[in-house]
Amino acid sequence: MPTESGAADSAAGGRRADMASARLALVERLQADGVPTDPRLRDVLSRLDRGVLIPRAYVRRSEQSSEPVVWELLDGAHPKDRAEWLELVYSGESVRVQRDGERLESQVRGVVSGGRMTAMSTFTPYVDVLQRMRIAAGHQYLDLGTGPGVSLALAAALTAPGRAVGVERDEHMAAFAQKTLDRVGAGARVVAGDVADGHAARAPYDRIHSGIGVPCLPSAWVDQLAPGGRLVTTLVTRTPSWPGHCLVTRTRGGRGEAVLEGGPRGHRPLHGYAWLTAEHHLPRIADSPGLPHTTASAPPADEAYGLWVAAAYLVPGVVRHFQAGTLTLVAPEEDSWAVAGPGDGTVRVHGRRDVWAEFEHVHGLWVRAGSPTSFHVDIPDDGAPQHVTSGTGTTALGWELPALPATP
Repeated sequence: MPTESGAADSAAGGRRADMASARLALVERLQADGVPTDPRLRDVLSRLDRGVLIPRAYVRRSEQSSEPVVWELLDGAHPKDRAEWLELVYSGESVRVQRDGERLESQVRGVVSGGRMTAMSTFTPYVDVLQRMRIAAGHQYLDLGTGPGVSLALAAALTAPGRAVGVERDEHMAAFAQKTLDRVGAGARVVAGDVADGHAARAPYDRIHSGIGVPCLPSAWVDQLAPGGRLVTTLVTRTPSWPGHCLVTRTRGGRGEAVLEGGPRGHRPLHGYAWLTAEHHLPRIADSPGLPHTTASAPPADEAYGLWVAAAYLVPGVVRHFQAGTLTLVAPEEDSWAVAGPGDGTVRVHGRRDVWAEFEHVHGLWVRAGSPTSFHVDIPDDGAPQHVTSGTGTTALGWELPALPATP
Protein backbone atom coordinates (compact mmCIF):
# COMPACT_ATOMS: atom_id res chain seq x y z
CA MET A 1 0.00 0.00 0.00
CA PRO A 2 1.58 3.35 -1.01
CA THR A 3 2.51 5.72 1.79
CA GLU A 4 1.21 9.29 1.97
CA SER A 5 4.63 10.67 1.04
CA GLY A 6 4.90 8.18 -1.82
CA ALA A 7 1.55 9.30 -3.20
CA ALA A 8 2.65 12.93 -2.98
CA ASP A 9 5.92 12.13 -4.79
CA SER A 10 3.98 10.30 -7.49
CA ALA A 11 1.60 13.24 -7.92
CA ALA A 12 4.51 15.68 -8.13
CA GLY A 13 6.19 13.49 -10.73
CA GLY A 14 2.98 13.40 -12.73
CA ARG A 15 2.71 17.20 -12.64
CA ARG A 16 6.30 17.55 -13.86
CA ALA A 17 5.62 15.13 -16.70
CA ASP A 18 2.44 16.99 -17.65
CA MET A 19 4.28 20.32 -17.78
CA ALA A 20 7.15 18.87 -19.80
CA SER A 21 4.65 17.48 -22.31
CA ALA A 22 2.80 20.84 -22.44
CA ARG A 23 6.09 22.72 -23.06
CA LEU A 24 6.95 20.41 -25.93
CA ALA A 25 3.48 20.81 -27.46
CA LEU A 26 3.76 24.62 -27.24
CA VAL A 27 7.13 24.63 -29.01
CA GLU A 28 5.78 22.31 -31.71
CA ARG A 29 2.79 24.61 -32.33
CA LEU A 30 5.06 27.64 -32.61
CA GLN A 31 7.37 25.85 -35.01
CA ALA A 32 4.41 24.87 -37.16
CA ASP A 33 3.64 28.60 -37.42
CA GLY A 34 7.21 29.36 -38.45
CA VAL A 35 8.57 30.60 -35.12
CA PRO A 36 10.98 30.45 -33.52
CA THR A 37 13.67 30.14 -36.18
CA ASP A 38 16.41 30.81 -33.63
CA PRO A 39 17.52 27.47 -32.11
CA ARG A 40 18.46 29.29 -28.88
CA LEU A 41 14.84 30.34 -28.41
CA ARG A 42 13.55 26.87 -29.13
CA ASP A 43 15.84 25.53 -26.44
CA VAL A 44 14.77 28.18 -23.92
CA LEU A 45 11.07 27.63 -24.61
CA SER A 46 11.43 23.88 -24.22
CA ARG A 47 13.09 24.36 -20.80
CA LEU A 48 11.20 27.29 -19.27
CA ASP A 49 8.59 26.08 -16.80
CA ARG A 50 5.76 28.60 -17.25
CA GLY A 51 3.78 26.76 -14.60
CA VAL A 52 6.20 27.91 -11.89
CA LEU A 53 5.91 31.53 -13.06
CA ILE A 54 2.10 31.31 -13.37
CA PRO A 55 0.95 28.95 -10.59
CA ARG A 56 -2.60 30.37 -10.64
CA ALA A 57 -4.66 31.97 -13.40
CA TYR A 58 -8.03 33.64 -13.86
CA VAL A 59 -10.62 32.60 -16.45
CA ARG A 60 -13.79 34.50 -17.29
CA ARG A 61 -17.00 32.60 -16.58
CA SER A 62 -19.58 35.24 -17.61
CA GLU A 63 -20.72 36.38 -21.05
CA GLN A 64 -18.67 39.09 -22.75
CA SER A 65 -21.21 41.89 -22.30
CA SER A 66 -22.50 40.96 -18.82
CA GLU A 67 -21.74 43.00 -15.69
CA PRO A 68 -20.30 42.44 -13.18
CA VAL A 69 -17.76 40.06 -14.69
CA VAL A 70 -17.55 36.63 -13.07
CA TRP A 71 -14.04 35.20 -12.78
CA GLU A 72 -12.70 31.92 -11.53
CA LEU A 73 -9.18 31.55 -10.17
CA LEU A 74 -7.63 28.22 -11.15
CA ASP A 75 -4.90 26.76 -8.97
CA GLY A 76 -2.46 24.54 -10.86
CA ALA A 77 -1.75 22.53 -7.70
CA HIS A 78 -5.42 21.58 -7.25
CA PRO A 79 -6.50 18.32 -8.93
CA LYS A 80 -9.86 19.75 -10.08
CA ASP A 81 -8.22 22.78 -11.72
CA ARG A 82 -5.12 21.16 -13.09
CA ALA A 83 -6.19 20.15 -16.61
CA GLU A 84 -7.82 23.50 -17.44
CA TRP A 85 -4.97 25.47 -15.81
CA LEU A 86 -2.35 23.52 -17.75
CA GLU A 87 -4.11 24.10 -21.06
CA LEU A 88 -4.48 27.81 -20.30
CA VAL A 89 -0.89 28.43 -19.15
CA TYR A 90 0.58 26.65 -22.19
CA SER A 91 -1.99 27.87 -24.71
CA GLY A 92 0.30 30.63 -25.98
CA GLU A 93 -2.28 33.32 -25.18
CA SER A 94 -2.01 36.01 -22.52
CA VAL A 95 -3.05 34.72 -19.10
CA ARG A 96 -4.75 36.86 -16.45
CA VAL A 97 -2.86 36.51 -13.17
CA GLN A 98 -3.79 39.40 -10.83
CA ARG A 99 -7.07 41.12 -9.91
CA ASP A 100 -7.28 44.59 -8.33
CA GLY A 101 -3.61 44.63 -7.36
CA GLU A 102 -4.04 41.71 -4.94
CA ARG A 103 -1.19 39.99 -3.11
CA LEU A 104 -0.53 36.90 -5.17
CA GLU A 105 0.51 34.84 -2.14
CA SER A 106 -2.96 35.45 -0.67
CA GLN A 107 -4.98 34.36 -3.72
CA VAL A 108 -7.76 31.86 -3.04
CA ARG A 109 -9.02 29.57 -5.78
CA GLY A 110 -12.66 29.76 -6.74
CA VAL A 111 -15.26 32.08 -8.23
CA VAL A 112 -15.22 35.86 -7.66
CA SER A 113 -17.34 38.67 -9.08
CA GLY A 114 -16.35 42.11 -10.35
CA GLY A 115 -12.98 43.77 -10.14
CA ARG A 116 -10.41 44.55 -12.80
CA MET A 117 -7.48 42.51 -14.06
CA THR A 118 -4.26 44.36 -13.22
CA ALA A 119 -1.64 41.94 -14.56
CA MET A 120 -1.33 39.43 -17.40
CA SER A 121 1.39 37.21 -18.78
CA THR A 122 3.05 37.78 -22.16
CA PHE A 123 1.51 36.00 -25.16
CA THR A 124 3.80 33.70 -27.14
CA PRO A 125 3.96 35.86 -30.33
CA TYR A 126 6.39 37.77 -28.11
CA VAL A 127 8.86 35.10 -29.24
CA ASP A 128 8.91 36.73 -32.68
CA VAL A 129 9.61 40.09 -31.00
CA LEU A 130 12.58 38.54 -29.19
CA GLN A 131 13.95 37.34 -32.51
CA ARG A 132 13.56 40.75 -34.13
CA MET A 133 15.38 42.35 -31.21
CA ARG A 134 18.45 40.18 -31.98
CA ILE A 135 19.37 39.59 -28.36
CA ALA A 136 22.92 38.35 -27.94
CA ALA A 137 24.87 36.94 -25.00
CA GLY A 138 26.21 39.75 -22.86
CA HIS A 139 23.55 42.29 -23.82
CA GLN A 140 22.22 44.51 -21.08
CA TYR A 141 18.43 44.00 -21.21
CA LEU A 142 15.50 45.98 -19.77
CA ASP A 143 11.98 44.54 -19.58
CA LEU A 144 9.19 47.03 -18.82
CA GLY A 145 5.88 45.87 -17.36
CA THR A 146 7.31 42.51 -16.32
CA GLY A 147 4.16 41.01 -14.77
CA PRO A 148 4.78 37.38 -13.78
CA GLY A 149 8.12 37.41 -15.59
CA VAL A 150 7.66 35.09 -18.59
CA SER A 151 9.18 37.52 -21.09
CA LEU A 152 11.98 38.47 -18.70
CA ALA A 153 12.89 34.83 -18.12
CA LEU A 154 13.12 34.17 -21.86
CA ALA A 155 15.28 37.23 -22.47
CA ALA A 156 17.51 36.51 -19.47
CA ALA A 157 18.29 33.07 -20.85
CA LEU A 158 19.55 34.70 -24.07
CA THR A 159 21.79 37.26 -22.36
CA ALA A 160 23.63 36.03 -19.26
CA PRO A 161 22.94 35.84 -15.52
CA GLY A 162 22.71 39.31 -14.02
CA ARG A 163 22.30 41.10 -17.37
CA ALA A 164 18.50 41.34 -17.47
CA VAL A 165 16.31 43.53 -15.25
CA GLY A 166 12.55 44.06 -15.22
CA VAL A 167 10.43 46.96 -13.97
CA GLU A 168 6.94 46.25 -12.62
CA ARG A 169 4.53 48.93 -11.36
CA ASP A 170 2.81 46.74 -8.77
CA GLU A 171 5.05 45.97 -5.79
CA HIS A 172 3.17 42.75 -4.97
CA MET A 173 3.63 41.46 -8.50
CA ALA A 174 7.30 42.53 -8.54
CA ALA A 175 8.05 40.61 -5.33
CA PHE A 176 6.14 37.54 -6.51
CA ALA A 177 7.87 37.54 -9.91
CA GLN A 178 11.29 37.81 -8.29
CA LYS A 179 10.55 34.78 -6.11
CA THR A 180 9.34 32.59 -8.98
CA LEU A 181 12.12 33.73 -11.33
CA ASP A 182 14.62 32.69 -8.68
CA ARG A 183 12.89 29.29 -8.49
CA VAL A 184 13.47 28.67 -12.23
CA GLY A 185 17.03 29.99 -12.02
CA ALA A 186 16.47 32.87 -14.43
CA GLY A 187 19.27 35.03 -13.04
CA ALA A 188 17.14 38.17 -13.56
CA ARG A 189 16.19 41.00 -11.22
CA VAL A 190 12.78 42.68 -10.83
CA VAL A 191 12.31 46.15 -9.34
CA ALA A 192 9.09 47.97 -8.47
CA GLY A 193 8.65 51.34 -10.16
CA ASP A 194 6.98 53.43 -12.84
CA VAL A 195 7.67 51.80 -16.21
CA ALA A 196 7.62 55.22 -17.93
CA ASP A 197 10.81 56.06 -16.00
CA GLY A 198 12.67 52.98 -17.19
CA HIS A 199 15.48 52.01 -14.83
CA ALA A 200 18.34 54.49 -14.93
CA ALA A 201 20.45 52.62 -12.35
CA ARG A 202 21.48 49.93 -14.85
CA ALA A 203 21.45 52.04 -18.04
CA PRO A 204 22.42 52.10 -20.83
CA TYR A 205 20.67 49.04 -22.28
CA ASP A 206 21.46 47.21 -25.48
CA ARG A 207 17.87 45.98 -25.72
CA ILE A 208 14.65 47.35 -24.20
CA HIS A 209 11.23 45.75 -24.50
CA SER A 210 7.97 47.09 -23.10
CA GLY A 211 5.12 44.72 -22.39
CA ILE A 212 3.02 47.82 -21.69
CA GLY A 213 1.58 49.89 -24.54
CA VAL A 214 2.26 53.63 -24.50
CA PRO A 215 0.69 56.49 -26.53
CA CYS A 216 4.13 57.96 -27.29
CA LEU A 217 7.75 57.09 -26.57
CA PRO A 218 8.80 58.07 -23.04
CA SER A 219 11.98 60.14 -23.23
CA ALA A 220 13.56 58.08 -20.42
CA TRP A 221 13.39 54.93 -22.55
CA VAL A 222 15.14 56.56 -25.49
CA ASP A 223 17.74 58.18 -23.20
CA GLN A 224 18.53 54.79 -21.60
CA LEU A 225 19.08 53.04 -24.94
CA ALA A 226 22.75 52.39 -25.71
CA PRO A 227 24.33 53.35 -29.07
CA GLY A 228 23.50 50.52 -31.46
CA GLY A 229 20.62 49.49 -29.19
CA ARG A 230 17.08 48.41 -30.12
CA LEU A 231 13.81 49.21 -28.29
CA VAL A 232 10.46 47.56 -29.07
CA THR A 233 7.08 48.69 -27.74
CA THR A 234 3.40 48.87 -28.63
CA LEU A 235 2.03 52.33 -29.42
CA VAL A 236 -1.57 52.47 -28.29
CA THR A 237 -4.52 54.72 -29.05
CA ARG A 238 -7.89 54.68 -27.32
CA THR A 239 -8.92 51.78 -29.56
CA PRO A 240 -7.73 48.25 -28.78
CA SER A 241 -8.50 47.23 -32.36
CA TRP A 242 -5.41 48.33 -34.31
CA PRO A 243 -2.15 48.36 -32.34
CA GLY A 244 1.07 49.84 -33.65
CA HIS A 245 4.46 48.20 -33.19
CA CYS A 246 7.33 50.64 -32.78
CA LEU A 247 11.00 49.78 -33.23
CA VAL A 248 13.47 52.39 -31.97
CA THR A 249 17.16 52.16 -32.80
CA ARG A 250 19.95 54.40 -31.57
CA THR A 251 22.64 55.02 -34.13
CA ARG A 252 26.31 54.84 -33.24
CA GLY A 253 26.22 58.63 -33.37
CA GLY A 254 23.55 58.68 -30.65
CA ARG A 255 20.49 59.65 -32.70
CA GLY A 256 17.20 57.88 -31.98
CA GLU A 257 15.29 56.62 -35.03
CA ALA A 258 11.86 54.99 -34.86
CA VAL A 259 9.62 53.05 -37.26
CA LEU A 260 5.92 52.34 -36.64
CA GLU A 261 4.09 49.40 -38.23
CA GLY A 262 0.65 47.91 -37.72
CA GLY A 263 -0.05 44.36 -36.64
CA PRO A 264 -2.81 41.99 -35.54
CA ARG A 265 -2.23 42.38 -31.80
CA GLY A 266 -0.23 44.25 -29.21
CA HIS A 267 0.22 44.85 -25.50
CA ARG A 268 -2.34 46.49 -23.22
CA PRO A 269 -1.91 50.19 -22.35
CA LEU A 270 -0.14 51.45 -19.27
CA HIS A 271 -2.09 52.01 -16.06
CA GLY A 272 -4.31 55.09 -16.26
CA TYR A 273 -4.94 54.89 -20.02
CA ALA A 274 -8.53 53.88 -20.72
CA TRP A 275 -9.48 51.87 -23.81
CA LEU A 276 -12.84 52.36 -25.46
CA THR A 277 -15.23 49.41 -25.66
CA ALA A 278 -18.21 48.71 -27.88
CA GLU A 279 -19.52 45.74 -25.89
CA HIS A 280 -22.75 47.41 -24.79
CA HIS A 281 -23.58 48.49 -28.37
CA LEU A 282 -23.30 45.05 -29.95
CA PRO A 283 -26.87 43.80 -29.25
CA ARG A 284 -28.30 47.04 -30.70
CA ILE A 285 -26.11 46.81 -33.79
CA ALA A 286 -27.30 43.26 -34.40
CA ASP A 287 -30.95 44.34 -34.08
CA SER A 288 -30.64 47.56 -36.12
CA PRO A 289 -27.47 47.87 -38.24
CA GLY A 290 -28.49 51.25 -39.70
CA LEU A 291 -29.62 52.95 -42.90
CA PRO A 292 -28.07 51.73 -46.17
CA HIS A 293 -25.62 54.03 -48.01
CA THR A 294 -23.78 53.33 -51.24
CA THR A 295 -20.00 53.11 -51.04
CA ALA A 296 -17.20 53.01 -53.57
CA SER A 297 -14.80 51.33 -51.14
CA ALA A 298 -14.80 47.62 -50.56
CA PRO A 299 -13.82 46.62 -47.02
CA PRO A 300 -10.01 46.40 -46.97
CA ALA A 301 -8.18 43.24 -46.01
CA ASP A 302 -7.49 42.58 -42.35
CA GLU A 303 -3.81 42.34 -43.30
CA ALA A 304 -3.72 45.98 -44.55
CA TYR A 305 -2.01 46.85 -41.28
CA GLY A 306 -0.63 50.16 -42.54
CA LEU A 307 -4.17 51.39 -43.19
CA TRP A 308 -5.52 50.14 -39.88
CA VAL A 309 -2.81 51.75 -37.77
CA ALA A 310 -3.36 55.05 -39.61
CA ALA A 311 -7.11 54.76 -39.02
CA ALA A 312 -6.50 54.30 -35.29
CA TYR A 313 -5.21 57.89 -35.23
CA LEU A 314 -7.08 59.56 -38.10
CA VAL A 315 -10.50 58.06 -37.34
CA PRO A 316 -10.24 58.50 -33.56
CA GLY A 317 -12.57 57.03 -30.97
CA VAL A 318 -13.55 54.05 -33.15
CA VAL A 319 -13.29 50.35 -32.32
CA ARG A 320 -13.93 47.32 -34.47
CA HIS A 321 -16.27 44.45 -33.69
CA PHE A 322 -14.06 41.60 -34.89
CA GLN A 323 -16.64 38.87 -34.23
CA ALA A 324 -19.12 40.37 -36.72
CA GLY A 325 -19.60 38.67 -40.09
CA THR A 326 -18.69 41.85 -41.98
CA LEU A 327 -16.55 44.90 -41.16
CA THR A 328 -18.24 46.69 -38.25
CA LEU A 329 -16.86 49.96 -36.88
CA VAL A 330 -18.26 51.54 -33.70
CA ALA A 331 -17.79 55.01 -32.18
CA PRO A 332 -19.21 54.20 -28.72
CA GLU A 333 -19.02 57.72 -27.27
CA GLU A 334 -21.07 59.12 -30.18
CA ASP A 335 -23.48 56.14 -30.26
CA SER A 336 -22.61 55.68 -33.93
CA TRP A 337 -21.57 52.75 -36.09
CA ALA A 338 -21.10 51.46 -39.64
CA VAL A 339 -21.66 47.94 -40.94
CA ALA A 340 -20.13 47.23 -44.36
CA GLY A 341 -21.28 44.84 -47.07
CA PRO A 342 -21.12 42.05 -47.50
CA GLY A 343 -19.84 42.91 -50.99
CA ASP A 344 -22.97 44.55 -52.35
CA GLY A 345 -21.71 48.14 -52.65
CA THR A 346 -23.57 49.32 -49.57
CA VAL A 347 -22.78 50.12 -45.98
CA ARG A 348 -25.27 50.60 -43.15
CA VAL A 349 -24.69 53.71 -41.02
CA HIS A 350 -26.24 54.70 -37.70
CA GLY A 351 -25.85 57.78 -35.47
CA ARG A 352 -24.87 61.42 -35.67
CA ARG A 353 -21.29 60.58 -36.65
CA ASP A 354 -20.78 59.13 -40.13
CA VAL A 355 -18.05 56.68 -39.19
CA TRP A 356 -17.90 55.15 -42.65
CA ALA A 357 -17.42 58.48 -44.42
CA GLU A 358 -14.47 59.25 -42.14
CA PHE A 359 -12.94 55.84 -42.68
CA GLU A 360 -13.50 56.00 -46.45
CA HIS A 361 -11.74 59.39 -46.53
CA VAL A 362 -8.71 58.06 -44.64
CA HIS A 363 -8.61 55.00 -46.91
CA GLY A 364 -8.38 57.33 -49.90
CA LEU A 365 -5.57 59.33 -48.28
CA TRP A 366 -3.70 56.12 -47.51
CA VAL A 367 -3.97 54.92 -51.10
CA ARG A 368 -2.78 58.31 -52.45
CA ALA A 369 0.17 58.14 -50.04
CA GLY A 370 1.23 54.89 -51.72
CA SER A 371 -0.46 52.45 -49.32
CA PRO A 372 2.40 52.65 -46.79
CA THR A 373 3.03 49.71 -44.49
CA SER A 374 5.39 51.58 -42.16
CA PHE A 375 5.77 55.11 -40.81
CA HIS A 376 8.61 57.23 -39.45
CA VAL A 377 8.34 58.56 -35.89
CA ASP A 378 10.20 61.79 -35.15
CA ILE A 379 11.62 61.90 -31.60
CA PRO A 380 12.62 65.49 -30.69
CA ASP A 381 15.45 65.82 -28.17
CA ASP A 382 13.65 68.58 -26.26
CA GLY A 383 10.60 66.53 -25.32
CA ALA A 384 8.35 68.27 -27.86
CA PRO A 385 5.40 66.33 -29.33
CA GLN A 386 6.33 63.32 -31.46
CA HIS A 387 5.09 63.21 -35.05
CA VAL A 388 4.45 60.31 -37.41
CA THR A 389 4.80 60.55 -41.21
CA SER A 390 4.59 58.10 -44.08
CA GLY A 391 7.19 60.00 -46.10
CA THR A 392 7.69 63.36 -47.73
CA GLY A 393 5.58 65.30 -50.21
CA THR A 394 2.06 66.66 -50.25
CA THR A 395 0.37 63.25 -50.29
CA ALA A 396 2.17 61.85 -47.24
CA LEU A 397 0.08 60.81 -44.26
CA GLY A 398 0.94 62.26 -40.86
CA TRP A 399 -0.29 62.83 -37.33
CA GLU A 400 0.88 63.81 -33.85
CA LEU A 401 1.19 61.23 -31.09
CA PRO A 402 -0.76 61.95 -27.88
CA ALA A 403 1.17 62.70 -24.71
CA LEU A 404 1.69 60.26 -21.85
CA PRO A 405 -1.13 60.39 -19.30
CA ALA A 406 -0.47 61.47 -15.75
CA THR A 407 0.42 58.51 -13.53
CA PRO A 408 -2.47 57.73 -11.12
